[in-house]
Amino acid sequence: MILKFVPKFTIALFLSAAVLLLGACASKPIKMEADSDWQSRQAALADIDNWKMHARIGLRGMDRSGSASLIWVETPELRNLRLLGPLGGGLVLLQQDAAGVSIQDSRGRVWHAQDAGELIYQVTGWQIPVSGLRWWLLGLTEPGSKAESSLDSAHRLVSVQQAGWKVSLDKYALFGDHELPTSIVMETMADREDRRYIRVKVIVKEFELND
Repeated sequence: MILKFVPKFTIALFLSAAVLLLGACASKPIKMEADSDWQSRQAALADIDNWKMHARIGLRGMDRSGSASLIWVETPELRNLRLLGPLGGGLVLLQQDAAGVSIQDSRGRVWHAQDAGELIYQVTGWQIPVSGLRWWLLGLTEPGSKAESSLDSAHRLVSVQQAGWKVSLDKYALFGDHELPTSIVMETMADREDRRYIRVKVIVKEFELND
């Protein structure tokens, strides 16, 4: 048998290459079953259509801010939002059903429209993305609207860009059988120095799920 002399630097080079190769393989993300877990979670949460939620909502623009208590009652037939506090001048009651949206303020004045977010802006001067928030409160993206989203290791939604809003879902808690977000921060895409910039933060206090 013929033995060849292999220089030490060649052996070292070979070992270094092997280590780099193994490191590259280890750092490559392994997808496992993330998609199927997220789809299962979405399916379970999307079935929730009857609830009562109590929260604190704060809004901030470039040169103003406001806050209010928010009581949201959702059923398959009706959506009812109450804003109590300085933001609504005492009370703003929004009701939405198949016929459209109406808002009544603390003076008894009533407005009607087809879009809840636009009507709140008309009455209070604040943008609140009601259509998207209905889904973000459940840790879901809004169906039918293009979204860029990310999940955490537990397959929970933690950020989404959708319908002109950047949304962060920072904390989750167990309500009934479901983990739902308790801190939701929504920002318009405008720069913070832009007068169009709005930041909305919702802190959920209670979330009562009904069958």
